[in-house]
Amino acid sequence: MSTKMNKIVEFRINRFNPETEKYFTSTYKVPVYKGTTILEGLQYIKDNLDETLTFRHSCRMGICGSCGINVNGKPMLACYTQVLDLGVDSITLEPLSNMPVIKDLVVDIQPFFDTYARIKTILIKNEEELKKPSEFTQMPQELKKFWDLTLCIKCSICHSACPAAIDERFLGPSALTANYRFITDSRDEGGEQRLKSMADNIWLCTQCNSCTMFCPKLLPCANAIVDDHCLIVESGDIPRTVKDVLESVYKYNNPMGTHQSKRMDWNKNSNVKTYPNVTEADVLYFVCCSNAYNIRNQEIARLMASIFDKLGVSYATLGSEEWCCGDHILRLGEKGLFEMLAEHNVAMFKKFNAEKIVTLSPHCYNTFKHDMPYSEATLNVQHYTQFLAEAIKQGKITTSKTVNKKVAYHDPCFLGKRNDVFDAPREILRSIKGLELVEMKRTKQSSFCCGGGAGKVWTEEAQPEKRPCVDRVEEALDLGVDVIATACPYCITTLEDAIKVLDVENKIVVRDILEILKEAL
Repeated sequence: MSTKMNKIVEFRINRFNPETEKYFTSTYKVPVYKGTTILEGLQYIKDNLDETLTFRHSCRMGICGSCGINVNGKPMLACYTQVLDLGVDSITLEPLSNMPVIKDLVVDIQPFFDTYARIKTILIKNEEELKKPSEFTQMPQELKKFWDLTLCIKCSICHSACPAAIDERFLGPSALTANYRFITDSRDEGGEQRLKSMADNIWLCTQCNSCTMFCPKLLPCANAIVDDHCLIVESGDIPRTVKDVLESVYKYNNPMGTHQSKRMDWNKNSNVKTYPNVTEADVLYFVCCSNAYNIRNQEIARLMASIFDKLGVSYATLGSEEWCCGDHILRLGEKGLFEMLAEHNVAMFKKFNAEKIVTLSPHCYNTFKHDMPYSEATLNVQHYTQFLAEAIKQGKITTSKTVNKKVAYHDPCFLGKRNDVFDAPREILRSIKGLELVEMKRTKQSSFCCGGGAGKVWTEEAQPEKRPCVDRVEEALDLGVDVIATACPYCITTLEDAIKVLDVENKIVVRDILEILKEAL
């Protein structure tokens, strides 16, 4: 660490006193040098400013995992995180989420370790085999399949970041990843037993990607959980709600259970061009199943079409040849069905000559960009917020009406956490006169999932207090906003359900950014 001080940084620490059972905030001025870590800042405070400050640490090398805390809303290892890398003059430190606070920054990590007690973290083999005085050999190519998943240090950061962990039934990202690690191990013989341990709770995962994004060891937890899903789907031990979704897609090429011939019903009162009547346009408009079939969201599909018309954009849709993008189906673990949908859509994209694809749903956007065979087709794809933000910057769209509303923007996970699209939606909202944009406490990378990903928008069965969408609406209510704005049809559905559950329809509403923009045009 450098001996030359760079600057003074304010440490705002949210604390808990177990004797009074009260939360309070303490603020300290900490000298920061090049290389100073958050943990070293905390030690400076304890040694020089406040010996009552309590925090947990041990190895100081990112190995023990004991110093996890929330830093400006993001779970991190205090010993791994250098203060100057954060690029701020003030840092807010809080204890990790989803676990009881013992004192100050120290949480009771036992709920996290309890998830491991529900799986076997040793090789399961026949008892007679275990008695033999011989090694269980492992070929290098077999080891490669699961080696990365063995690097978990059990810091509980993924558990803290996980929205599904508010339901204690959920094993959590770390335990599910470990379970998959053993299933993949060719020496293990407990596959059936391991599947049973997660079959009744893995469906709570929303695939928001928080676990992977915040893991200090960069483990692909979310991918491992998808693979867990695949194994359970292959076993056939899946809930009725999941079966219904998969059967609907198999029969109708969409999860809504509606015949594909009705795909363009949202277009009854407009003149959107469709394939095969049109095979060429500047923009191929991919509408998404929810916007095509869900009556509430059909208006959003029409609004985007009207804006294309207003801009004079040459655009068209695939009509009834637009099949489900398959994102939810892939995350539910039915890879074969996903590939069938994707291969059809990719074939249609090749038949249609377009400069770019514009999607309404972040889920379509994400899978087109990252999942094979879409990713191999090198598609030029934009989410509609990116398209509109560009048009506003270029002066092609100008708002004339005032919208006097206090609005909190909810970042959809598949737009934000998975694709880093944070600015475009906010630029659209900031362009609207009179609109006051308020940030949620958990925002951008730390945004709290609505709970609708990986098919949960159709399969949710948890009690209201255990639903991420209810937790999210309560957060917005605390801000006193008039509107929760978002840019995802599945967020619209789950958050509106939460408003009904909480019976606050007279206090707050959910609106797609397109609906708010319409008020301003």
